[in-house]
Amino acid sequence: MVNDYKTRKGWGYLKKISQLIVMMLVLSLLIQLPGETKAASKTIVNPNKTYTYTQMGKDITTLKKAYPDLVQVKTIGASEYGRKIYAVGLGKGSTNVFINGSHHAREWLTTSLNMYMIEKYAAAYKGNKKISGYNAKSLLNSSTIWFVPMVNPDGVTLQQQGLKAFPKSTHKAIIKMNNGSKNFKRWKANAKGIDLNRQYKADWGKIKNSPKSPSYKNYKGKAPESAKEVKAVVKFVNQINPEMTVAYHSSGRILYWNYKQSKTNYNRDHVYAKKIGKMTGYSLVYPGKNPSGGGFSDWFISTKKRPSFTPEIGKPAGETNLPVSQFSQIWKENQGVGLYVAQESIKLKDARDKKSAATLKKDSAAKLKTAKKLEKYYYTDIKSTSNLKITDAHQKLYNTVTKDIKALQSKVNKLPSKHTKSIKADITAMKTYTSRSLTFMNAVKYGSTLQTADKAVVKMINDGIVSSKLPDSHKKLNQTITQMQKKVTPLYGKGARTLFTQKYVTPAKRTAEDTKYDVERYNLLVLIEGQVKENKFTDAQKNLNKLPALEKKSIDLKKKNLSKYPTYMKWENNFKVKIAELQKEVTDALTKEEEAAKKAEDQKRMEQEKEKAAKELKEQQAKENEKAKQQVREKQKANQLNNEKNRSSFDQQKPAQPNSKPNSPHNGGTPRQIVNN
Repeated sequence: MVNDYKTRKGWGYLKKISQLIVMMLVLSLLIQLPGETKAASKTIVNPNKTYTYTQMGKDITTLKKAYPDLVQVKTIGASEYGRKIYAVGLGKGSTNVFINGSHHAREWLTTSLNMYMIEKYAAAYKGNKKISGYNAKSLLNSSTIWFVPMVNPDGVTLQQQGLKAFPKSTHKAIIKMNNGSKNFKRWKANAKGIDLNRQYKADWGKIKNSPKSPSYKNYKGKAPESAKEVKAVVKFVNQINPEMTVAYHSSGRILYWNYKQSKTNYNRDHVYAKKIGKMTGYSLVYPGKNPSGGGFSDWFISTKKRPSFTPEIGKPAGETNLPVSQFSQIWKENQGVGLYVAQESIKLKDARDKKSAATLKKDSAAKLKTAKKLEKYYYTDIKSTSNLKITDAHQKLYNTVTKDIKALQSKVNKLPSKHTKSIKADITAMKTYTSRSLTFMNAVKYGSTLQTADKAVVKMINDGIVSSKLPDSHKKLNQTITQMQKKVTPLYGKGARTLFTQKYVTPAKRTAEDTKYDVERYNLLVLIEGQVKENKFTDAQKNLNKLPALEKKSIDLKKKNLSKYPTYMKWENNFKVKIAELQKEVTDALTKEEEAAKKAEDQKRMEQEKEKAAKELKEQQAKENEKAKQQVREKQKANQLNNEKNRSSFDQQKPAQPNSKPNSPHNGGTPRQIVNN
């Protein structure tokens, strides 16, 4: 019994232990990596294996497809061996942050961290989740985090795959750079033997302990920014102008954050560094006596005067890559870093924008005062028609204000609208002054054009030029008057509009009115010439008859302004010569037409009389013939009556003979001869 009891008790204990193990296994399956949302979807980036350049490229494509409205991808350059260097943008905001990894080949777990960060932040954005207390959606709507996950794709590939990934012709040189070894696990440099984190322009010339030739580590190159990979990064950073940067390295769980800053910037960056140190548990590295220089963060801090951080992730691993087994802890330590940096970058940019806006406001206010000086050139000093001109001072001031507007607008476009309302109001006011000024200058210029068109018409009259140029010039004058009126309408100030009309429009209209009958006469002249060519002389004469009245109207107008048309009679005389020639031709033609018509009429009358006589003769002959026929008919009728009478008398005198038949052609007898008395 005791043994049975012990057995049962043992089995019960084992059963509980088994249940506990099962529960722990279930929980381990449910628990995700730190920072992941509970609504787990299939993970794109797998950081728990050797993460290659090829895999990174595939994952970038997949992430872009999974989050098309949030993720953007750029190729910012190529490595020394032609591998593309990718930049992945995450977010929709105007504040830029820059995070990179794998400056050093053996530190490729930083690429895994970059890529995993992209995916988890994107998923948190889509699910409206927080990571380490930071709202991904809110922050990424106000910022864009740019990642270059693998700065050194050649070096990473060499460290992971060895010589097989490179042309055979390069193997000897690569082995030499590795001190004769074919084991590349310690490799830091790019595949040309240049340490990319010793390539930046930050006391590059003072870098110590650099090999004299390409090597697997520490060789700074022949000149700063000579490596293609570094050139691409520098160019890209200058393009996006980030507020803060993070350059991930390994290993040691320490944080570099300073490089010869000013005291103000040092104190500022120290606050950020302490926060990141607290988040990650990494120890802050404080300035030493001889900073090495040449690193990305060194360059960014010294050149841009903005914060940059270099976290060395993972426990010390020596001269090789970190084991992937450390990734879970590394992610837990760093999951909030990108969002924290984005948050502080937004604040930094907003503070700087606000300060910039305040400075710009002072500038815009001063420039607005300058712009207001334009007013005197198009309004205040416009008292008479003699003021309607473009002075050198006016043009110079207008050009200055126009440039000022362009410069202010360019600066305003870079600032958030919440800080620029009053600046935009100043720019709008400046544009009003330049617009009014330009309208004035355009009116003056077009006024000169109208005066030229006016003079052209007057000159033709005074020079006696009778040609198609007159109606063409007159038409152009009227068109120019219409356009000038359109230039006058938007002018600022009723006084200015009145003066422009007085100086330009009214005289031109007077000229158009004075010469309209000349144009009408010339057009009639052309019409008459055409009618003469077509032998329409009657129509031509009708139009010739219209000319005297038009001539009188034209001359009356000229006489009212003889100072303007002192030699207008030249045109009149030349016109009369042309008309006289036409009149003679028309008169001669009409005379010939009348004579021909009279002759034709006489001929027609003679033919009609002849036809009438012939008709009368024919009718007379017809009457006579009818009369003769009537007489014949009457005579025949009389003869018939006499014959019948004679026959009747004869029959009465002859005795009857019953048995005999009268001779006739029908009974063979001889016909009787009838004697007509």
